[in-house]
Amino acid sequence: MRRRKAILIMCLCTICIYAQDYMRIHHKSGTHTDIAVTTIDSITFVDKTDADVDDEQEVGEAIIGSWIWGNQEAGYYELLTFKKDHTYTGYDNYFTYGFDTQTYGWYSYYGAMITLQSNGFGYKRKYNWFVTALTENALEVMTKMGSFTYYKLQEDVIHLHVGESKTLKDGESIIFFDDVIVKVVENNLLGVISGVTYILKMESSGIILAYRVKVE
Repeated sequence: MRRRKAILIMCLCTICIYAQDYMRIHHKSGTHTDIAVTTIDSITFVDKTDADVDDEQEVGEAIIGSWIWGNQEAGYYELLTFKKDHTYTGYDNYFTYGFDTQTYGWYSYYGAMITLQSNGFGYKRKYNWFVTALTENALEVMTKMGSFTYYKLQEDVIHLHVGESKTLKDGESIIFFDDVIVKVVENNLLGVISGVTYILKMESSGIILAYRVKVE
């Protein structure tokens, strides 16, 4: 009788396993990663050296900080900030329509996959981003909406007064500005109204850097 019960329990467990499309791995940080069962060929447990662990930690730490994506035609920019405790904040400014939104959640970065998750009253959002390139100043990801490149926010802050302009150096150009708080006029960055915004500036070397601009 006990043997029949054991077999029945095993069959039920097997049915439950095959009924699921994803395998969920829970991490000690409180986050989890979902992996499609159809993509798994085999599972192997291996021992990693300290060097391997250090390399993974360096890659994970490389995204810590703030990153900017902006598009003037789309009418908004996004500021993503990844923190060491695996939390993140997202700030979207729809400057064309005059409003903004904020998001707070958790992230995980394993292999080439960044998972963003945010929960709130009545909603639960989760995004999986595949990292296609990561440098000191650029984070390129592939999402369901397409490919996007975020640029690392520099520590230097550009200060302007309303009506004041800052002339760009030879070979420099502004590839993104909101055209509300700041404008670009004849290769000059002009403060229009008081507020805080962000720009993407291409250096003469071709490298693109993100800056915070404060207009007073």
